[in-house]
Amino acid sequence: MTVRRAVVYAVLIAAAASLWLFTHSERAQIKRVFADVERLAAKEQGEPVMECAGKAQALARHFRDGCEVIDTGHGLQASYSRDDIAGGLLAFRSAASKIVVEFRDLDISVDGSEASVEGLIDYSGTEATWPRHEPKAEKFIARLEKTDGKWLFSRIKVP
Repeated sequence: MTVRRAVVYAVLIAAAASLWLFTHSERAQIKRVFADVERLAAKEQGEPVMECAGKAQALARHFRDGCEVIDTGHGLQASYSRDDIAGGLLAFRSAASKIVVEFRDLDISVDGSEASVEGLIDYSGTEATWPRHEPKAEKFIARLEKTDGKWLFSRIKVP
């Protein structure tokens, strides 16, 4: 094998390794976003009002301003500002005495500064208006965009 061929192989291997590391680390960052959303969405009975409001604000920071939300089962399709999202999350969290959220079977594909995630969301809770919200798993599709080094939800669809 010539030196030239060895250098070409080394460059190709380095490029492949760099690409793998890049996409692997981006996927890891996106998984951390979903883990943080799970943690912030969870609510135990007796959560103080200020903690509830703080978690709603922290959750809203994971969404891009103008995030599109589509829920075909409920006929919902609209874009929401980050403030609208925070307000809606606060209202939902305030009405619930307990919330459990878990994302599973995440299939993440990254293309530069955009990512697509498909998976299941398991959620359950107890609210004053509903005697008991039974556990439910729903498929979802999310699009995230990397803005200023952070992955933010730009579109969420529940078919």
